[in-house]
Amino acid sequence: MQPFAVIFDFNGTMLFDTPLQYQAWNMIAEQTIGKSIGIDMFLRTANGRSSAETVDIFWGKSLTKDEKQALISNKRQAYKHLCLTHPELFHLADGIPEVLDLLKKHNIPFTIATSSNPASVDFYYEKLELNRWFRRENIVCTDGSFRGKPAPDIYCAAAKTLHMNPENCIVIEDAVAGAYAARGAGIGYIVIIDPEDSGLIWVGEQVDCVIQEHEQLYEMLCQRMQEKKTNLS
Repeated sequence: MQPFAVIFDFNGTMLFDTPLQYQAWNMIAEQTIGKSIGIDMFLRTANGRSSAETVDIFWGKSLTKDEKQALISNKRQAYKHLCLTHPELFHLADGIPEVLDLLKKHNIPFTIATSSNPASVDFYYEKLELNRWFRRENIVCTDGSFRGKPAPDIYCAAAKTLHMNPENCIVIEDAVAGAYAARGAGIGYIVIIDPEDSGLIWVGEQVDCVIQEHEQLYEMLCQRMQEKKTNLS
């Protein structure tokens, strides 16, 4: 087996913050357009996309640049407040620290590729103590220099950061847009985590494996490492 690397999406994958993201966007929608965003619509159309794309989806593309930026800024403030006031939700997903410790112990390259902006990544890096496993400069985020998911750019950049061919990378995602991005980048194996076992995502052209918890990911990676060790012996 070829050497491999692991690339993690962040929101909804390493941090199960979809309820906080939805609540923040919904608060801004109620304040500005006087109606709620349906959770089903949010999950189908906005999950995994950047803030700018989310504004385009729910507010349309007729806003001025300043109006759009104001919405995004207000949402980010609301979201950070929710994170800091709901520690029961704002923590790394169960099983993720163990997965990261495993990869670090066995010198498997890994990083994060997230649709979050640099300021949000700085917030996560500090509050969730990601320095235990990651160097901040190696985390790939949406900084305006490339297209957002489902375009493949972010996963191409992440593979390059790890000095790995995309086909030798495993991507861990939670969103269909992210799976399309990974497949478009030529990623060799795509795992979707669906903790609610919603049945909305299934193995197919874009997805190689669906799991419900990170303990399954831990076991899968242990098996990969054992196969690699066997092939080298």
